[in-house]
Amino acid sequence: MADNENTYLDLNPKQQEFIQWLFDDGNQSPDEVHFKRGELKRIANDNGMAWAPAWIVKDTTRVSKRGVYHVPELADFIETLDNEEVESATSEVVAAA
Repeated sequence: MADNENTYLDLNPKQQEFIQWLFDDGNQSPDEVHFKRGELKRIANDNGMAWAPAWIVKDTTRVSKRGVYHVPELADFIETLDNEEVESATSEVVAAA
C-alpha cells in the first residue's frame, strides 16, 4: 500500500483523535508509522479504550507483517503540523515587518 493513500483528513473525528494519541505518545517521526498490536492496545488503554482500534487492526491492507500495522495517517498528521508551524512562523515574520 502506498503511503499517500490514507490521509489524516479522511478519518472521522474519533480516528483523528487516536492518531493524535499516537503522536502525543512520542511517535513524532513521519518515517516510523508501523506499530505492533500491543503498542496500539497500550495507547488505546491509556486513553480509556479497551482495545486497539478495529479500523487499524481489522484492516488487512494495513498489515505489514504478523502483528505489525501500517498507520500512514500519522505521517500525514505530522506533515500537517509541520506545514502549520511554517505558515504560523511566516505570518509572524510578515506581521512583525
